[in-house]
Amino acid sequence: MCLDHGRVKVKSTAQQEEEKRKEREKKLKIYVAARDACFSKRKEGIFDDEALQISQQLLSSNPDFATLWNYRREILMHLETVKEEDEVQKIYVAELSFLESCLKVNPKSYGSWHHRWWVSTRLPKPDWARELNLCDRCLSLDDRNCE
Repeated sequence: MCLDHGRVKVKSTAQQEEEKRKEREKKLKIYVAARDACFSKRKEGIFDDEALQISQQLLSSNPDFATLWNYRREILMHLETVKEEDEVQKIYVAELSFLESCLKVNPKSYGSWHHRWWVSTRLPKPDWARELNLCDRCLSLDDRNCE
């Protein structure tokens, strides 16, 4: 709302809809630019921290983007070859934390669960009790999974 000669001026529905459309368009441009940056990096064989960061931003808003999960796996496998085991452990623990945030947004995201399984199997020291606890919590979110 804004003031017009001392009176509150309420925006019309058409104005509000136009602002929403412009905001969605702006977000879409940012998303498309990030997606294109990821695809370019993958095509060029770049497996760096920036690619992890960009793909994380994209997957945070759309965790069902299989190509990006595949790219993340390629990056992580590359990092396994250039990092020490304790560094790899930290990277994978951070990946599990990121995946947990994706599952909070969409607990039924097959892509997120598959990637989580993949990370857990590659983790030098997996915490299977934590994984089972997370599965129990996510299953309890949907009444159809209860007896």
